[in-house]
Parts: sequence; C-alpha cells; structure tokens
Amino acid sequence: MITKKCFKCLVEWPLHFFYKHSRMKDGHLNKCKKCAKKDSNDHRANNLEKIRKYDYDRFHYDSGRRERCFENSRNYRKKYPDRYRAYGIVNNAVRSGKLIRLPCAICGDLNSHGHHEDYSKPLEVVWVCALHHHELDRKK
Repeated sequence: MITKKCFKCLVEWPLHFFYKHSRMKDGHLNKCKKCAKKDSNDHRANNLEKIRKYDYDRFHYDSGRRERCFENSRNYRKKYPDRYRAYGIVNNAVRSGKLIRLPCAICGDLNSHGHHEDYSKPLEVVWVCALHHHELDRKK
C-alpha cells in the first residue's frame, strides 16, 4: 500500500487519505483530508461575514448557478421520491414535536441527522452525525 506523510499533522496515511491534486508530483495534496478540512473550517470561522457575503452574491447574482441548484433539487426529487418524502415527514415530525432529535447514536455529536434503513417507514430513524451517516449509507 502506498503511503504519504501529511506535512501538517506529520502522520503517515494511505494515499486515499489525501485529496487529488494534479500539480503535485504524486498527484495528491501534501496535507491529509482531515487537516485540509480543519484548515477550511478554521478559515471559514475566521472570515465568516466575508464568506457569507460571497456565498450570498454567488447564489443571488449568478442566475445560472441558481438555476443549476434548483434543477439539481428537482432532479433529486424525481430520482428519489421515497427519500424526499421520508425526509419531509421526519422534518415535519421534528418541527411539530412528534419526533425528538437525539445525539449521534455512535459518537454522541449533538448535530445529528435522521438515517433511514427503510424509506417506507419514514419515522423509524437512527440519529447519527454527518460522518456516521455517510458511513452507514456507504454500507447499504
């Protein structure tokens, strides 16, 4: 297995822990995904107002971008009607108090998502954080 050392955390990781980058000699960035995400989150936190304005302008003044966002949403609803319906039912149940959002069942993170094992049973959800939600979806 090919490995690479992150210049930020100094840990040697398998190559798939690094983002691809065409200008690097081995084709991958020199910092691991974990460090890259931390840097990105730190930058956003330190420049929040500037970034919010940029995001707002990009969405509201680039009509092509806005239309692509709406089109992607429409396509998702058409492609996965059962998922879309289940998400809506969970959202409404949480808002009305019928369903209570719990911390992640795996790590305890308070920012959790409702994971459906079966979309035909929309109120049967497992509350997991985004990271564990993606892991559970990949296992499906």
